[in-house]
Amino acid sequence: MKGTKNLFLSFAGAFALLVIGISDLPAATWSFAVAGDDRTDVRADKVDPAGIHTEALAKLMQALSTSKPAFLLFTGDLVYGENIRIPKKIAEQFADWKKLVATNAPGLTILPVRGNHETLGDIEGTAWLAAFEPDLNSNKVSYFPGQKGFSYSYIVPGHPETAAIALDQYNPAAPHKVDLAGLEAAIKDLKAKSVKNIFVYAHEEAFTAGCHPDADNMAAHPTDRDKFLELLRTNGCEYFFVGHDHFYDWMEIRNWRWPADYALNQIVAGTAGAPFYPDKTYFGAHDGYELIRIDHRQNTYGYLQVTVNDDPKPGEKAVSVNFVPLAL
Repeated sequence: MKGTKNLFLSFAGAFALLVIGISDLPAATWSFAVAGDDRTDVRADKVDPAGIHTEALAKLMQALSTSKPAFLLFTGDLVYGENIRIPKKIAEQFADWKKLVATNAPGLTILPVRGNHETLGDIEGTAWLAAFEPDLNSNKVSYFPGQKGFSYSYIVPGHPETAAIALDQYNPAAPHKVDLAGLEAAIKDLKAKSVKNIFVYAHEEAFTAGCHPDADNMAAHPTDRDKFLELLRTNGCEYFFVGHDHFYDWMEIRNWRWPADYALNQIVAGTAGAPFYPDKTYFGAHDGYELIRIDHRQNTYGYLQVTVNDDPKPGEKAVSVNFVPLAL
């Protein structure tokens, strides 16, 4: 009996170790979140002194704290920036934003990029760097040359085949543009590290999605914009996340020169609290591209949930994106 008991205990111990080993392995399916544009409305009767729609942002962060994404890509316009109706300077607004986020979603990894409102009172990005560069450094991002604190790549811990690339579009010498050389080098470096899924995000769209005109997004410089699109196409990047317009919109971009099985998904999620914008549909110059509206949502707060399958079986999607609405 004693030998049988010892044998049982040994078996139980081995089984426990096996279970522990399995639980330590990364799950095949996991998710991250995307959101942007939570600034206050200076046209409202009552303007939040922090430059933030604090109620909406707190609700968003509480939802993320519950759903527990691996990280959050934030596509800009965290605050309004300096304005005669907002008493706080932009550095104080950034501090309030960070405090609100930490309170409502403690421990959440956030990877932000500047929006146009981050330049109001901070055109050179001095306050931005003081507020966010230390956090980006702690998350071990890799900066583009000459763009420390602004444009960078991030390989997901525990999921080395997935990375995100943040693109700053507010260099005072080149507004509405991205660093194409830096982007190409970052993608090349990620490919050399066997990264398969590369998600790109910025504040402004490549094409007008329903409100901001061509002059106020990457379409202001169509030649550079087209080089950007070609970089994504030649490297198999299928998702470009943005904000700027305050609604949810999923645009599929195709071009007759591209392979028939390739499309770039430009997904707007400017739904974190900023005042809602009207939808004027896909106006502006399309320059030979076919723009197809896959999904759209007006007057709704929320975020994108991006689910990644590290080991898709035949017939399974490697990536899926869903818009998660929030009610205040």
